[in-house]
Amino acid sequence: MQDFLKESKQFGAQRQESEAIAVEIGLDNLSRNAGYQDRVRFSWAMEAKATQKIMENSKISIEETEIELVINNLGKTDIKVTKAGKSLKNIPAKLSKDKQVIALKENKTYLSRQYSRTRLSLENAMVNEDEFTALEIHNMMQHPIVKVMLSKLVMYVPEKEISGFYNESVLTDATGKTHQLEENDLLVIAHASHLYKAVEWDMYQKYLFAERLTQPFKQVFRELYLVTDDEREHSNRSERYQGHQIQPKKTIALLRSRGWTVSMEEGLQKVYHKKGFIATMYAMADWYSPSEAEAPTIEDICFHSVDTYQRIPLTEIPSVIFSEIMRDIDLVVSVAHVGGVDPEASHSTMQMRAALAEESARLFKLKNITVKERFVFIKGTFGEYSIHLGSGQVSKNGLALSIIPVHSQHRGRMFLPFVDDDPKSAEIISKMKLLSEDNKIQDPTILAQINS
Repeated sequence: MQDFLKESKQFGAQRQESEAIAVEIGLDNLSRNAGYQDRVRFSWAMEAKATQKIMENSKISIEETEIELVINNLGKTDIKVTKAGKSLKNIPAKLSKDKQVIALKENKTYLSRQYSRTRLSLENAMVNEDEFTALEIHNMMQHPIVKVMLSKLVMYVPEKEISGFYNESVLTDATGKTHQLEENDLLVIAHASHLYKAVEWDMYQKYLFAERLTQPFKQVFRELYLVTDDEREHSNRSERYQGHQIQPKKTIALLRSRGWTVSMEEGLQKVYHKKGFIATMYAMADWYSPSEAEAPTIEDICFHSVDTYQRIPLTEIPSVIFSEIMRDIDLVVSVAHVGGVDPEASHSTMQMRAALAEESARLFKLKNITVKERFVFIKGTFGEYSIHLGSGQVSKNGLALSIIPVHSQHRGRMFLPFVDDDPKSAEIISKMKLLSEDNKIQDPTILAQINS
């Protein structure tokens, strides 16, 4: 079924959507017949068995060469090769066609795909606030890939209002305090909204940097969107993105990947069947119109009841769902904006980047950094600089400097506390570090601009 779903990507958007629904229905039926609560638990259980079988035969020895499949500290699968005790970068060419080696490579491909599926299902579980008993979490930890990922995510027990990282039926919070769990305690993967309400959000942000802990996806440093005073006043609609012109094709592609659908009558929608409501983004647009037509302009975002189609006040929408819907629209405004990236739009993104900049400065022991509103301010040896948290543009005394962004192949050298690193965040933090130590810069093009 997973292979069928992967192969559907070669077809059009409508066929992809229908085949994805077919796979969901098939997995739901299988999971019910197998006695599982939902397809997520069923998939993890089946893949755990497959992974255990693979890992039982994860090491082969041919002549003096040992080849082994290993799961690294991010949950990804690598192939480790040694010959006569010495580490090799690649499998020797003469062994590449050996049946055992081919089988090992196929297993690596399977585990790599499983990593991607597991990462996505864990993120969806967080967004959907799926509940798991402590016993289920214990069983999930038997899966080697899930274990690596889940151990780096903050878990939350809503009933007891406790949070922490799970290990052997114990939650350990950011202060080091431990909480013993009972088998029937219900846990969720904590969302930024939970940590914000518990007044623990900043504690966990500091903890990730102090421990240099890389999460499988944005959890603690996830952008959070709260209902504003203006939205409370309007009650049943949000106009925070009103007036932004967006590119239809990019918008549809972005939102479809996040579970939105295109309705001919209503526009873009995301349906929450279990919760009983629909999120709708209204825009003056024919979403299937030719690209040369005028770009649509966002009007507002509303929530309707599935049954009555009456509008629901924003304050009645669960905080996690409201935040995720606004995060999706913010992404659209940032990425699919008619004028390219609109650095003024992503307020919550810039708040996250501000927190990343502050914690990075603390990690690098930089004393000449201050973060205010939309900018990082740096007092260097040769001048004072500012970096815009939206665009990454650098200025010195009001004059723009041209500093080439960090290339993707070098991005891993800059520590970010999540795997799906935002390249713009990495760019801003690397520029901040570079300019804070401007007396060490050796690049002649940057020095010429600084000294001009």
